[in-house]
Amino acid sequence: MASASCCRPFQPPAVTRPVWSRRPDRAVLRRRARQRLCDLVMVTTAWAFAVPVGELTATSRRPPSVAFARQSAMYLAHITLGLSYSEIGRAFGRDRTTAAHACRLVEERRDDPAIDAMLASLESACSTLRAELDAAMPVEPAEPQPTHSQVRP
Repeated sequence: MASASCCRPFQPPAVTRPVWSRRPDRAVLRRRARQRLCDLVMVTTAWAFAVPVGELTATSRRPPSVAFARQSAMYLAHITLGLSYSEIGRAFGRDRTTAAHACRLVEERRDDPAIDAMLASLESACSTLRAELDAAMPVEPAEPQPTHSQVRP
């Protein structure tokens, strides 16, 4: 006959929230926000260049007109949103070096007055969109920092 000390008491399994209901961390939220901003830049640029949005993120080579539209969108994401080349490359399905090359090419082509005027108006539109989104999006309050009187020695 077994003694009572050898048996463990019953412990029900721990209740955890399902994965889909967990709140994402701040880094994930920031990455999603940057992706949405990049999407807005893509839509705006595609409209200005009269190309389908899907062409900007297509994985295969496209005609020069589509390539310049994609390069312009990358340039605008870097200039107006302040995104790094790595973030831009991720958003467009390209490498960071491709994003850097695109920014250099567009900067060189700004010597043409027609291209410069178009890019200036797109910069203005993207900056306005970002400002409106920043104003509309509620910002989580930062965790309060303890004052000197609240810090324990």
